Amino acid sequence: MAEAAAAPRRRRRPRASPNPLFTRWLREWRDEASGTRAKGVYERALRSLARYPLRLRSGQEAAILKNFGPALCRRLDLRLRQHRAEQGHAPSPPAERRSLESPLAPPTRCPPREYRPLPRSGARALLLTLYKSSEPLPEAELLRQAQPLCDRPLTLAAPKGALGTLLRRDLLQRSGRPPWYSLTPRGHILAQRLAAAASEAPPPAEEHLPLPGPDVDFELKPGEFDIILCADVTEANGPVPSLLRGRVPLSLRRLHVGDFLWVARERAPPTGRPPRELVLDVVVERKSASDLGSSLSDGRYREQKFRLGRCGLRQPIYLLEEPDKGETLSLPLPTLRQAAVSTQVVDGFFVKRTGGPQESATYLRVLGEQLQQRYGPQTVGDVFARQLLQLGGVSGGRAAAILRRFPTPASLMAAYSACPEPQQREALLSTVPCGPLQRNLGPSLSRSLAQLYSTPGPLP
Repeated sequence: MAEAAAAPRRRRRPRASPNPLFTRWLREWRDEASGTRAKGVYERALRSLARYPLRLRSGQEAAILKNFGPALCRRLDLRLRQHRAEQGHAPSPPAERRSLESPLAPPTRCPPREYRPLPRSGARALLLTLYKSSEPLPEAELLRQAQPLCDRPLTLAAPKGALGTLLRRDLLQRSGRPPWYSLTPRGHILAQRLAAAASEAPPPAEEHLPLPGPDVDFELKPGEFDIILCADVTEANGPVPSLLRGRVPLSLRRLHVGDFLWVARERAPPTGRPPRELVLDVVVERKSASDLGSSLSDGRYREQKFRLGRCGLRQPIYLLEEPDKGETLSLPLPTLRQAAVSTQVVDGFFVKRTGGPQESATYLRVLGEQLQQRYGPQTVGDVFARQLLQLGGVSGGRAAAILRRFPTPASLMAAYSACPEPQQREALLSTVPCGPLQRNLGPSLSRSLAQLYSTPGPLP
C-alpha cells in the first residue's frame, strides 16, 4: 500500500504584538535618537518588549522587563496619557489609586523632581537659544548661537549628549535632513521658566580681574604697580606654590581658567579705594603626568584647551611635568607625549616640559621676572633709549653715547632750542664720540636726530 502523502505544513502567522503602541513609540524614539547613545537603549528595550507575551497597561508595568528604566517608563506613561487625550478617552487612574486597590502593591513614592538643566550647561544653552529664536534652527546654526551660553565646547560631534537628553525628555523635536530642531510644548514651558529665572537672578558675586584690551577703562603706568603671581585655590596645597612662597609675591585666587597667571596691582591707590588690578597676557595650565592622563580619559583636557583658547589672554602656556620613575600612569607615556605634541602643533599652545614640581616652580619664578622686566618700573631714560634704537643707524653704543650727554628727551630738546640757527641744531650731535674707538656720530645721523626732536608739529 502506498504511503499516504505527507500533509503540507501550515505556516504560522506572525504573532501580533500585544503592545503595538509601545512598540511604535519606541521605534519612533529610536529613530529620533539616531547617532546618539540613546539609540541603543531603545533597541534593547524593543527586544525585551518583543519577547513579552502579555499586554502592558502602563509604562509603570513595563518596569518588570529588562532594559526598562524609570525614565523610560515615565516617558511611556506620559505618551500614553497624551494618546488617550488625543483619542478622547478618559485618563487612566493614577498609579497611587491603583496601588490602593491591590494589597500587594509597592508603597507610593514621591513624584520625580522636575528636570532643570544646570547653569552654563549644554542643555540649558540649547533651550534658551531656541526660546529666544522662537523658530526652528538647523543643527549647525543652533550650536553656533548656543555656544556663548555654554562653558563646554559645542561642536557637531560633542553636543549629542545634551541634544539626546532633551529629545528623550520630549523637550526638543527634530525634523528633516540635515536635522532642524524646535521646542516641544513642554520644552517651551521649561525654557520660558529658565529665561525668567535668568532675568530675575542677580549677577554672580565673583571676583573680576580685568583683561588687557580696549574694554579696560583705566591704565596702570610704569612705576605705579607691582607684578603679583596668582595661583588657583585648587593649587593651594600643591607642591609648586609651597616652593614659591617667600620667594615671589603670591596670591591665591579662584581662577576661571588656568592654574597660574600674573596681575599688575596698583601700588599706591587713593585713600578709601582698593588697589586696581590688571591681568597680564600670560596664563599657565600646569599638568602632572598622572593629571594629564586622567584629564585625557575623562575629556577635561579638551574642555580646558577650549576655555584657554577663548579666555582673551594671548600667551597661554601648558606646563607639563615628566612622571617620576616607577609612577603608575593611567595612559602609556608615548600617548601622553603625543598629546603634548598635538597641543603645541595642532592647537597652537606653547608647551613647556619640566622634570617635576621643583623645575616648574623655577620656571614660574623666572617667567615672573621676565614679566617684571617687560611691564615693571621704567625710567624716562629707558624709554628714550628704546626710541633711539628704533631709528636706522643708531646702534646700542651710539644710543648709550647720546644718553651720556643728554639723558632725557627734554634735555636734548632744550639743547636744540638754545641753537639759534638750523645748521647748529643739525651739527649738535655730530661730534659725540661713540663706541670703543670713540668715533664721531657723524653729520648725517646728527641731522636726522635734529629733524626728529627739534621740528615742531608733524615731520615734512
